[in-house]
This record gives sequence, C-alpha cells and structure tokens, in this order.
Amino acid sequence: DHDFFPKTRADEYRADDFAIMESGEAIVDRIESAPEDAGSPRLVMTSKVPLRDKRGRVIGVAGFSRQIERIQTPSGTVDAFASVMAHLHEHFADRLSSEELARMAGLSVSHFERRFRRAFGSSPRQYLVRIRVEHAARILRETDKTVSEVAHACGFFDHAHFSRSFRKIMQMSPSEYR
Repeated sequence: DHDFFPKTRADEYRADDFAIMESGEAIVDRIESAPEDAGSPRLVMTSKVPLRDKRGRVIGVAGFSRQIERIQTPSGTVDAFASVMAHLHEHFADRLSSEELARMAGLSVSHFERRFRRAFGSSPRQYLVRIRVEHAARILRETDKTVSEVAHACGFFDHAHFSRSFRKIMQMSPSEYR
C-alpha cells in the first residue's frame, strides 16, 4: 500500500486489512473517496473479504473498489454525497461550512455529519483539511511557491494551523516534505 498511496491513505488501508485479519469480518460496499494522491471528487465502493485456509483460519485479505458513477437508491444518499464531494474538491480553498454542505445534501447538519462520518471515516472538516493538505503537497512538489503562499492557496488562513495539519497528515513539516 505504501508503494502506491500517500502515507495516510496507505495506513488506513492497512488498518482495514489488519482488522479483517483479526476479526474475520468483511467490509462490504463501503463508500469512500477515490485514492488519488491529490484528492478526488470521485467516489468508490470498496469491499474487502477475509481469505481462509482449509481450517477456516484467516490467511489473507482480498479487496476491490469500483467507481460509483450513479447508483439508483430511494434515499439518493450516494448522489447527494457525490455532489458534496465534487464541491469540496472544487472549492477546497474557500470557507465551507457544514451548514452549506448539509443543505447541498438535503440533510440536517447533524444527520449530514453523522452520515458523512459513517461513509468516510472522518468529519467533513477533517476530510476538507486532508484535501487541502494533499493539494498543498502537490503544489510544494511542483512549484517554488513559499510555504505561506501554498498555505493561503489551499485555504489555510493561519501558517501555524497549516504546518500542524500538514505534519499530522504527512508526518513531516511542509519544508521537510519539499
């Protein structure tokens, strides 16, 4: 996983694998964002199942994800979250509120935050910070902009908050990453 995905994503994928190896319980049709390193508005549906030997012991994990184009469900949850995800990825540098995102999904704020956390494993705010940091990492790699310029371009209004968030997600400072 660490050969193909950013550290935080790889750590999440490995944690899922270890949990399945330990519990023997599958993850079935979990909706999550696509694994591109700079974030993606695409959603994928992921399933992981335990592989067992002849005695029933878990000896491995098989998993797959498939992109969700549009799923017809009575609740419209996937479509609602797809538009929210697209908005988050297109407007990550803007001030975005849970109220605005909940309105886009047609849900109350508390219901939206609960369903978002269940679907994506983090709060909308935490997810937005991750999108911002992933975009910042790409800008740091591809440009000579100062750390402050990168922070501002990615929606961080405080250099210290940017540095703390970057370090938490990337395990190093923006300058070390560059």
